[in-house]
Amino acid sequence: MKNQERVFKAISKALEVKQEMLSEDTAIGDFPNWDSMGHLIIISALEKEFDIKFDPEDMMEFEDIGDMIEAINNYTSI
Repeated sequence: MKNQERVFKAISKALEVKQEMLSEDTAIGDFPNWDSMGHLIIISALEKEFDIKFDPEDMMEFEDIGDMIEAINNYTSI
């Protein structure tokens, strides 16, 4: 499974929405439960899914799912 698919799966589970509702442009605030707390839940879910720990600087740059995928690709290619 590609990183993008794993990200969509983890985020859909964290937000309790269908994967089909997500795209790389989906961002915080697009769903009622993607607020600041939901954002932390997503980050935690992604760290667990990929067995990584995001740097705080990276997390501050997360504006949409595409940003998260890009960061994960950088972490997993190390």
